[in-house]
Order: sequence, then structure tokens, then C-alpha cells
Amino acid sequence: MKIHGSISITSALRDKYGIPVKDIIRIRVGSIEVSTRLICTEGERCTYMLSPELRRTLLIKKGRRLLIRYDSSHDHIHLGPTIGILTVSLSHRGQYDPTSIKAELIYLSQVSRSLIGQTYIFTPGSINWDSKTVRGYTFTKGSWVGAVYPLPDVVYDRITSRTSEARNLLTKQSLLQLPHLKYFNPSFLNKWKVYQLLVTNPVVSKYLPETRVLNLENFKEMLLRYSTLFVKPSNGSLGKGIIKVTRGKGGALNFVIYGRGKVKNHAESPEIFFKKTARVRGDKPYIVQQGIPLALYRGSTFDLRIIYQKNREGKWQLGKKFVRVAPRGSSISNLSSGGRVEISKRILNYLFNNKEKVNRKFEEVKNLCLQTASVLEDKSDGIYGELGLDIGIDKNGGLWIIEVNSKPRKTTASEFSTAVMRRTFKRPLEFAAYLAGFSIK
Repeated sequence: MKIHGSISITSALRDKYGIPVKDIIRIRVGSIEVSTRLICTEGERCTYMLSPELRRTLLIKKGRRLLIRYDSSHDHIHLGPTIGILTVSLSHRGQYDPTSIKAELIYLSQVSRSLIGQTYIFTPGSINWDSKTVRGYTFTKGSWVGAVYPLPDVVYDRITSRTSEARNLLTKQSLLQLPHLKYFNPSFLNKWKVYQLLVTNPVVSKYLPETRVLNLENFKEMLLRYSTLFVKPSNGSLGKGIIKVTRGKGGALNFVIYGRGKVKNHAESPEIFFKKTARVRGDKPYIVQQGIPLALYRGSTFDLRIIYQKNREGKWQLGKKFVRVAPRGSSISNLSSGGRVEISKRILNYLFNNKEKVNRKFEEVKNLCLQTASVLEDKSDGIYGELGLDIGIDKNGGLWIIEVNSKPRKTTASEFSTAVMRRTFKRPLEFAAYLAGFSIK
């Protein structure tokens, strides 16, 4: 058995964490675990010191301070947290859009520097499975700087497209097989599967538009029940591929297809509608959803976007809320489709014109988010650290869950509080530390 350097701990630290007294002890950082000499010294302060050899072996970077705990179930000392943010590529171009994933990754890297532990960005191609190491990147002085790190305690998945997710499925599966690794926000959500999970909950089900798998029979039945329907790709995002259908006189159907722009058309019957939309839908699974008569803000459709996150104690809390207002004449409020951001309180004051009603509505939103997140986590595989919830408000003031997103984008361009924005980026890293077994501030 090879011995790598030594760790010196004070008696106060040893007693605090229940570290057994022995000459040789196992020690771990991320996925690297080795044997080292344990030296106990007298002292009232809870401190430890690593020999230079041990720091090099564990790939601890200069200037980084790691917390310590004793993992009694595996009989080793654990230093951390080591957090890896997984993406598919890193752009090295100087110019970038503040709403892009590059801006998000840069900001995450910058925020992580204020936290104890090691945080880096990595890609599937940068992993060395044999040595359980990875070439990770931090954003320093205007560019990405690479170094070799242990594979992390926790992976925060920031892969931003379903295509990339499918292409890198094997990487995710291999990471999940590592003995100590935790992984959160592992995959995109499927709209139909989410509906099936949520509709089983008697509280949440009241907030759900009726939804069915799209086929001709279901489409016809839904047309008899509702004058407006939305046909959506089950695995879609950013408002692309959505079709709004309105029932006209004599059974004629008027519809609008949303993609890079919007295309208006009509069909004399459901059968013809299916033929005319076949190319758009392709072989992708779709759902058909009840259209809600949503309230308008100055003539425009809007929805309430909630960034719902777990904190450093592993508890759900509302991270950020804002309203997305659709362009005039559009039913799609996604920012990528031309929607704009407004302060949520301003919109609700416009709707209800009553402070008490506004406060009660925000309280209802908070309760709905908690119920929704709890159901999803209880009934689905994987760990979730943040969710994006799109909530509609109808003309009677009722709330409706329009969509739940497991990979909410967080822009660094904010018209609102920069402190709120910073906490929205920081909170997933604090939750990652919690998953690793540490509490950071």
C-alpha cells in the first residue's frame, strides 16, 4: 500500500468530527482517494494541514481552501467540496451575448471563487476515466484557464440542448456509476411524463390544463371541449414547434405555427389539420393541451417565470420571479421568441389593483411551486436542484401550470437587482456543497 504524504490535525478537530486515531488513514478529494499518514497535534482550534506531497496527489490547487469531514460509513477523511459544472463545449471567442450559455458559465465560475472548495467547468471529452481526473476550466483574467482536477463530488448539469444530452448519455451514465458522486438536474423533462406525474396529486392537478397525447381521436375530443388548443412537442423548448389552434365557425380550424417566426394557416377539418402540420411535427411525439383564456397585460399575453431552487440546506425556495410578456399578437412569451421581461409585482398590481390580493396570489404561487417540485422529485428518478416554472394567470385570476423546465436558463443581463441575480447563480453551488456533505456560506 502506497502512502502519500501526511495530514496533521488538531485534537479539537479530531474530537469534533470523531476521526479515529490511527497511523494510516484514507483521505479523499472528489473521486481521488489515497492512503496518508495521520499526525495528531494538541490544539484547541479545529485546523488541519496537508503535506505538499499530499496536496499534489489530491490535485488541490494553490490558494484553494477545502472543508474537512469524516465519512464514518466509508472510514475516510473527505476534503471538499469539489464541484464540476458539466457542459458540452467552451467558447474561447472574446465577444459573447450576455444571455448566452457562455455568459452563464463565466458568471458561475466567477461566483464560485467566493466559495470554499474547488469548482470548475468541464466537458465529456475532458475526462480521463483511468485516473479519475478531468481537465477542468476556470475563467480567470478574461479567458478560460485549464488544469487537472479530480472528478468531482457533485456534477451540476448545464448541458443546454436535448440533442447534446442524448449524444452524451454514456458520459452521464458513467459518472453516475462513480461510488461517491452525486449528480443533479440530470435531464430535460418530457411534457407528457411531467403531466402524468403531476396530475396524480390532488392539489397540483387543479392547476393543470387538460393534456393528452396527440392523435386524431384525442384531438377531435379536445376540440369538442375547448375552443382553443395548443399542440406542443413533448420534448420541445424555447417555444419552437408549438401550434395554436382556434375552432372557427362550421368546424373550420385556424392555426398558427411558431418557429423562427409564425406561420398562419387554416384547415377545414381535423384530418386536414394533421396533413398540413405533418412536416412541422415530423415523427416527434406531441401533446395537445387545453387553451387557457389568459389575462392580458396592455393587450399582450404573459406568463410568470419562477426560478425555483434548493438552498445550502437542501430545501426548496423561490430564487427569482419575473414576468415574460409576449410580443403583441403572439401567444408565445419565450424571450428567445421576442418576449420581454417585466417586474412581476408591477404586472400583478395592474391585474388586481389590490395589495392584499397581490400578496395572497404570490403566496399561492410559492405553495404551488413547492407542491410541484415535491411531486416531481418524489415520483421521478434523479436529484433536482433547480426548476423553471411557467405559470399563467387566467382572466379570473386563477393560476395554471403551463410548463416545468429542469434546465432553466439564467441570464447575466438583468434589469433588476444584481444581488438577486448573483444569489440565483450562487445557490446551485451551495446546494452542490450540501450534496457533497458540506455546508458553505
